[in-house]
Amino acid sequence: MKKIQFMQARCPLGLFYLVICYCFLPMIVATSASGQVPAPVVNSSQVPLDVSIPAGFPANQNPIAFFDDYSWRAFIAVAWPALTGQRGEPDSNLTVDGAGPRVFETYKALEEVFHSDGTAPSGWNQFDSAKYNSCGIAPSWGDMTLGSFSKFSSVGQAGFGNLVGPLIAQNRTYVRFLTSYNKVEFDQIMANTWYLREKLPAPNSTDSITFNVGSLDVKSSWIDMTNMPHAERYYTRTANLLDPFTGLCKPTRVGLVGIHIVQKTPSRPQWIWSTFEQVDTVPPVEPGAPGTFAFNDGTTTPMPATNPYNLNKVIQEPTPPPFNVTRVQPIHPSTQATNQAYQAALAPNSVWRNYRLVMTQWPLKPNSPSDPGAPKFTFPGIGATTPFSNVTMETFDQINPFTSCMACHTTTMRQTDFLWSLNDHAFPAKSATPNVMAISSSFRALVKVLQTGRQESEKAAAAAPKE
Repeated sequence: MKKIQFMQARCPLGLFYLVICYCFLPMIVATSASGQVPAPVVNSSQVPLDVSIPAGFPANQNPIAFFDDYSWRAFIAVAWPALTGQRGEPDSNLTVDGAGPRVFETYKALEEVFHSDGTAPSGWNQFDSAKYNSCGIAPSWGDMTLGSFSKFSSVGQAGFGNLVGPLIAQNRTYVRFLTSYNKVEFDQIMANTWYLREKLPAPNSTDSITFNVGSLDVKSSWIDMTNMPHAERYYTRTANLLDPFTGLCKPTRVGLVGIHIVQKTPSRPQWIWSTFEQVDTVPPVEPGAPGTFAFNDGTTTPMPATNPYNLNKVIQEPTPPPFNVTRVQPIHPSTQATNQAYQAALAPNSVWRNYRLVMTQWPLKPNSPSDPGAPKFTFPGIGATTPFSNVTMETFDQINPFTSCMACHTTTMRQTDFLWSLNDHAFPAKSATPNVMAISSSFRALVKVLQTGRQESEKAAAAAPKE
């Protein structure tokens, strides 16, 4: 998990990390020897302020169970139903399985924070006009748009310094990505006008910015659920989905397949990085699961070494056939045990039982803000034998720990406190970030003409006499 789209176009990693991390860092042992395993908490709607490691926990043991417990509690909190009319606030009268938009869906989305003309975002509990919505609609409470002002930003996976090729689900639809920010983080960006590049430290200066404790980002990945088998096993909702080929939007049922959660905590000022996937993304089959996968056809056809499709493919019809995706590194046994404990603690019919933590990444040494996010200073570290990426977001970055979340984001550690989305999207956006297009009034007019023409053609075809 890394290059979270706040963080969409990320990481021109240099040789620096290869030099400083030349020596091998032995993997620390699992927690089980201490006998201390936290009990699942599924009835709290609040994201924990920090990881909770018991006093006296042996320094030579891996606290992975406590970090994974933190991750699951954070996941449940951001997936909690939001309080109607209050962005980012949970409805404490409901459970995690209650109805309504989820807390993370009400955070400020990337296109709401970084306007392509440099204007200030609307207030936290307000919504933009249609001008700043990539589908050209005036959003209101509970709405979600999966689109962007280029034809690429919501479909390209994060690469090194740019966006790379798309990921295609087995139903031959593109995965869409959405980045959003909680109130703590948004308020600081707003107060300091960090949405303007001129307000950020210059690349070669010694100046820096630091986000407040409690700042939290979410990057989520979604698929169009059309013809997707066993849709009941996914958290689904309606979103305004932008077609990258036509530039047209339509309400579409989408399903959550992956989510990154990154929070700045008191003991880990380099943030704690958590990533989850829906359990039917790739093999192996989970116990009791039907054996169908969103990104694998169930055959032995291997995953390609690199993405066979470049980003320009998304503006060419038809959508190309999907390729098989596999997990390169198995999920850590301790993380699997935590997953099983939380899944069992949730209600038997809870859709959230069909999600799993893939990994938590954290700085090994607490309260050491000067330590970079290179593998030498983080778990799982150099020589990792467990995941450091999400198959729905970093499909082809599963091998080298120097492409992990923290290693990637450490490149912008000083300038934007690990936040690639701020570095990339502050106005004017970097050239590596696809530029705006749909904000043009001419483009908007063309979209309406195309939409009207298509509707009229469909009506004429339906009315034509059948031979």
